[in-house]
Amino acid sequence: MTELGGTRRAARHQRSSRQTEVMGSPGMPATTDDERVAELEARLDRLETSTNLRERGQAMMDKVMPPEASRHFRNAAREQLLGFRSIVDFWIRRVDAMERSAVGDDPRETIEID
Repeated sequence: MTELGGTRRAARHQRSSRQTEVMGSPGMPATTDDERVAELEARLDRLETSTNLRERGQAMMDKVMPPEASRHFRNAAREQLLGFRSIVDFWIRRVDAMERSAVGDDPRETIEID
């Protein structure tokens, strides 16, 4: 029984050491931490040097949608945001009015100094 416990401790120690192997993608061989970091850095470099995703998306939308439609959608989105702003402003005014009515007309506290 102590032999089994010793085997488990050795396996735990092996998994926790810096040079343990980590799982890659399914079907890919396991790699060390340093190899995995190098692979991730290479992928990041490829992503950073490739064409911007937004630019590619915009180019695709330009092929599908005329500029006038895009302008209408932008204006509609702006109007929605202005509508939300009106709701927020309305509730801010209501909260301020409730505070004034609870405290009086002047919400400031007056401190007299002798």
